[in-house]
Amino acid sequence: PELMLIHLHGFASSVQSSKVKIIKDVLKNKVSFFAMDMDYHRTTTTKTLELLDTLIKGFKVKGFSHIILSGSSHGAYVILNYLRFYKEDIRAVFAFAPSYSTLALTVQQEGKEHCKNWLEGKEELHIYECETGLDLYINKDFAVDILEKGYEIITDNEVFFDKTPSVPIYVCHGNQDSVVPIEHSRLFVSEVKVREYVEVQDDHALSTTFRSTLEDFVEKVLLHCSPKTP
Repeated sequence: PELMLIHLHGFASSVQSSKVKIIKDVLKNKVSFFAMDMDYHRTTTTKTLELLDTLIKGFKVKGFSHIILSGSSHGAYVILNYLRFYKEDIRAVFAFAPSYSTLALTVQQEGKEHCKNWLEGKEELHIYECETGLDLYINKDFAVDILEKGYEIITDNEVFFDKTPSVPIYVCHGNQDSVVPIEHSRLFVSEVKVREYVEVQDDHALSTTFRSTLEDFVEKVLLHCSPKTP
């Protein structure tokens, strides 16, 4: 009754993802759960962070004194930036295959020429991948917002994050990830004191290890949380 886990899905995912279904099953009768359809590509990171902050404050008003934030890929990017720029008390953070450089990775994938007008805030960026069927239009202000506010956590192999965060951070990354380089997580945890870092034999989606890793992280956090008996 006092524990709430809020999950932020990845950039091209949704609340209908397999991860959300697994989280519901793992947390059943242990922790309350809320998954929000973030729709990142239609807004900016600043607006997403404001919305997340409102959500967290609202749940605390409702009596959820312990908030756990869980994020996959770009969802973890948003959460890590929440820790950077907001002061709300968070019980723990789970970062699964986290993106630390969403803007840079997008430009690398799509090419600088294709992204030129988008980077200048002149037009939306259209991303289409025939192999996966991914078809997205990213808000024209998305890139400018990241550049102006400094949301990229890793830039030119430099980590922009508190080296001793006050919130316990649990990170899991697959060594077969072809979307977000595992080297980014290795660099991050080499400079930032996280509670736990786990490398697994898996892909970006953590297709085979997500459930077991989540179960392990949840149990470790619950050991340090003792909600009052209602």
